[in-house]
Amino acid sequence: MTLLSQTERLDFFATVASAGFSKEDFTVSEFECKPVTQNIYPIKGKVTVKRISSSVSREYLAGHATTWLADFEVELRGCVFGSH
Repeated sequence: MTLLSQTERLDFFATVASAGFSKEDFTVSEFECKPVTQNIYPIKGKVTVKRISSSVSREYLAGHATTWLADFEVELRGCVFGSH
């Protein structure tokens, strides 16, 4: 099982494109944090987004009940990753 679903990855790249950036200029890496338990637990972890051309990267909490994609979009449109 992965931290990000295929739909989340597609939504990520759709967000990049809708903000006027090139999808090829961004990478997204995921790191699942597994608790030390045999019980059922919510999937949690971190997502690192990097804009290749500016070398800017940001880390977001991801998984069940998180808003990492919305947080990323706010920073993307706020020029944290640089302008077009």
